[in-house]
Amino acid sequence: MRVITFKNTWGSQNSRLDQQRLDLFKFSIALPDFLGLTWYDNVEFAVFKFPFPQRAVESIPTKYMQQTNFQIGGDVALDQVEVSVRYAFAQRTGEALEKWFQLISNMRTGGVGLTSAVKSKGYFRWQVPNMARQIADLQRGSQPGEDTMLDGLVYELEGCWPKALKQTDADMEVGNQHAHYLLTMQIDRYFPVELNDMMASAVNQAITSAF
Repeated sequence: MRVITFKNTWGSQNSRLDQQRLDLFKFSIALPDFLGLTWYDNVEFAVFKFPFPQRAVESIPTKYMQQTNFQIGGDVALDQVEVSVRYAFAQRTGEALEKWFQLISNMRTGGVGLTSAVKSKGYFRWQVPNMARQIADLQRGSQPGEDTMLDGLVYELEGCWPKALKQTDADMEVGNQHAHYLLTMQIDRYFPVELNDMMASAVNQAITSAF
């Protein structure tokens, strides 16, 4: 694609300059098997906010006479992440989160979990519109599919575990908001699943001939 010079071509026809929408994403966790509950069935649909923690490295100053140079140091620990999860009271959403947290610290018994048993792997997936499916669904005899969205850039999250869990405060003077869980997670690290395949445009190349 040619570099933009003067004319604004963001979103123009065939420019492939479509920006990622903040509201199109999926966040999933592989919960420990012995919970008997899956994130996909009970929690994924209720996640509505995921803040990315900043990734950084330390620097080592080395002074020589008047000047100071910096060398690469170790990784800086990631800040905790507060994931917002809608509380669906007729679903097992709250049960899944509460049980996972109880594995960390059992409030009834005083028991403490093993870190290696409660840590989980997660994935954050930006979702991009499947334009090829949009076009195909307009054709005669087409069967609607569930692939209207496709994975865009995908991040892998290692070492996820619940550090804190609370519900939003109850308030009788508020009638236009919903209750949700605030799941504070500690994450060891996160990174793109495939550094050499970070463009989502490849999944929509089939639409080019349709215009």
